[in-house]
This record gives sequence, structure tokens and C-alpha cells, in this order.
Amino acid sequence: MDLLKRENWWVWLILAIFGGGLVYNIILGVFLKSYDENAWYTKWWIWIIGVFAFFLPFLIMLLIFSIQLQVTNAKKLNVEGQEIYGTPYFWILGVIIPIIGWIAIGIMNLYLVIAILIKLNAGEGEKFIEVQK
Repeated sequence: MDLLKRENWWVWLILAIFGGGLVYNIILGVFLKSYDENAWYTKWWIWIIGVFAFFLPFLIMLLIFSIQLQVTNAKKLNVEGQEIYGTPYFWILGVIIPIIGWIAIGIMNLYLVIAILIKLNAGEGEKFIEVQK
């Protein structure tokens, strides 16, 4: 069973609801090959430093990793609005501006989850299916 087929979009819906944002993004990132082997999140020593620095940097790094992976997955699935969610400045402004910015981040995150599910239902993920011989 290949999870990127159009008829399996409901599996991604269940993962999005029950798996939380991080689990859903990591599994979808594996199927879409969204990981960059030279990115900051592939270096183990960065994560160790985050853990030993009172654990808060580790949680922040995990959140940034999840958002970065979600944006990469959305770009690969051709989700509309890349000019907004693909620019890191909007995410940074959302963090800096209290209340309104945080609400905007929540709305943008919800939009990406729903838009990715819609694109998977529309069959955008099928082009990432590898043919087994």
C-alpha cells in the first residue's frame, strides 16, 4: 500500500489528527523525500547542544524543524500561497508580534495542514511514488 496514492488521503488525515504536527510532517517528509542531507537538522551535535542547553533550545529547534519540514512538503505538493508561507520573514514576524502574530501562525499552520491534505486527495502526491520493479 503506497500512502501517496489519491485513495489513501484518509490515512494522512488520521495521521494529522492523531499523530500531531511533528509525526505527520516527518512521515510525509520521508515519502516526499523532503530532507536535505546537508541541512542543519542532520547534524547530531546541534541537537545534543540543544538538549544540554536547558532543553528549551531543543524544543525550539524541534518546532522550527517541524515548520520547515511542513513548508517543504507544501512546496513539493504545489500548495498555493508559497509567496507567503515560503518566506521565513512572515514566520519570524508572527513570532515577534504578540497575540496577533501567534494567531496568524496558528492560522497559517492550519492552512498548510488542510491544503496538504487537499493536494494529497487531488493526487499531487502520486508523482512521488517510485515504481517498484
